[in-house]
Amino acid sequence: MDIAKIDDPLWEYILTSKLTPYLDSARKFWAGIENISIINTGVFPVDDEDAPPGFMYRVTSTPVRSPIKNVQVFPFVPTSYLQITNVTGGATRMVARLCAERNFKLGEFTIIEKSNLPSTYHQGQLVAFVPTSVLEQTELQGKYVYLTHDEMVNMMNDIVLPQVKNKVIKYI
Repeated sequence: MDIAKIDDPLWEYILTSKLTPYLDSARKFWAGIENISIINTGVFPVDDEDAPPGFMYRVTSTPVRSPIKNVQVFPFVPTSYLQITNVTGGATRMVARLCAERNFKLGEFTIIEKSNLPSTYHQGQLVAFVPTSVLEQTELQGKYVYLTHDEMVNMMNDIVLPQVKNKVIKYI
């Protein structure tokens, strides 16, 4: 079966119109990525009072465990908040097709679809907003490394313990 025959040209328009309200908040998020206080892994609400409903971000412990490889922190919206209805074949499948098969881009962002992630919002489908430039240059980004209180105190006193070096060496 030819997939092009069952694609509807309105799909891209529908997804674009539903995601456009999130673009400004995604831009603000990525502009202030260095200022985000990372205290734990998991899902957190985006700190933007103008953000549309459902806009959150995910933090993972290491770049390899991230659902978006080498991107440890990224904003997303569960597709249930987009309220896409009356799509032949289902909205979930439409979003998955557009994002995965067509490498869907919206402005400076690549929109990445993920679903059934155990630690993300009821394991449903979500779409992440990741700048295309970030995906192309993941090796240049900073990394989040878990440090204990004692390790941080030692670093403040200019003492770098061997276990801290071991944690960091794998990212260099």
